[in-house]
Amino acid sequence: MKSKVSIVKCSDYDKERIYKAVKGSIDLIGGIEAFVKPGQKVLLKPNLLKVGTPEEAVVTHPEMIRAVIRLVKTQTDKIFVGDSPAGLIKAESVYEKSGIADVCRQEKVTLVKFDRFIKIDGIPFTELIKEVDVLISLPKFKTHNLTTITGAIKNVFGLIPGLYKVECHKKAPNFKVFSAMLAKIYSHVPAQLNIVDSILAMEGDGPAAGKPRFLGFVLASADAVAADAVLTKIIGLNPFDIISTKAAYRLKLGEADLKKIEVVGESIAAVKIQDFALPKIVALYKVPNIISRIFMRLVPLIIGVDYKKCSNCMMCKNSCPQDAIQEVGGKLKVNCRKCILCLCCGEICPNNAIYMRFLNRRVKS
Repeated sequence: MKSKVSIVKCSDYDKERIYKAVKGSIDLIGGIEAFVKPGQKVLLKPNLLKVGTPEEAVVTHPEMIRAVIRLVKTQTDKIFVGDSPAGLIKAESVYEKSGIADVCRQEKVTLVKFDRFIKIDGIPFTELIKEVDVLISLPKFKTHNLTTITGAIKNVFGLIPGLYKVECHKKAPNFKVFSAMLAKIYSHVPAQLNIVDSILAMEGDGPAAGKPRFLGFVLASADAVAADAVLTKIIGLNPFDIISTKAAYRLKLGEADLKKIEVVGESIAAVKIQDFALPKIVALYKVPNIISRIFMRLVPLIIGVDYKKCSNCMMCKNSCPQDAIQEVGGKLKVNCRKCILCLCCGEICPNNAIYMRFLNRRVKS
């Protein structure tokens, strides 16, 4: 049987329009009753990377979450919403700024912090995954400097605590190893249903400092691998070019071969984007390793700090897995010999003051 992915167009985040789109996307793959049974406990896991407004396209839109809550309520009222933001960022700040706290109060559902953990294969995950019956993943579709895209597979990364995420980057010091690690993490906590917020996405240097890009659709699937494969094709890439997708496919966690995926609702062609901007660093990922290593020695890519934006909050310094950021003369400096280009600093910076540069030349956004 083919994996099924639904695509439903939606023009904006109007409360009724997005509910209709979300319901339509799930109805196309079996209806909410195929995923949530009466009385079950359900955890909704959005993408809440850092403090930001919905218009910045950094977090899953609160009206998307409201729509899913309303739909799940037709089956059960035992609903929990939560995520673990990056690094040292406080979840409460993200919940309030994003508008998700307001939605949860209005809908009378439980907004949770991931402050109790259990270990699976040595990895700490929120204890809630053992206390709920159903995990529904609500990714925000964005680009990502390390993994090219962040979609359904990567969204489960938020089920582990922020500081352990830093350790993951330390253990996986390049994009290939880190992407493969994401597939392994997903194997331990697969979501029963994935509903992707692709109405206002992010392109460029995501997942935090890119630019909002209107795509205008909701995508749903029980298969996270298939969901990411279709999303990748929509922006003009080969699904197997995304290492996390390829690794998850090899682990038999889902389908990445588009010939074996049934797309229902809108076709890929109907929503395909021709000029979707990828992270600048992605160009280096396509170069053979030996060539990229020579290039990096000749023209090294390093991290810079825009001091006009920097507020010296020290969040980047305190979250760096390599201790590569230090305060020197009242300013933050990056030790390029220690830096592994994991870009944790850029993800967590509240002012988007972190950028990449080649030697003394800034890489323009």
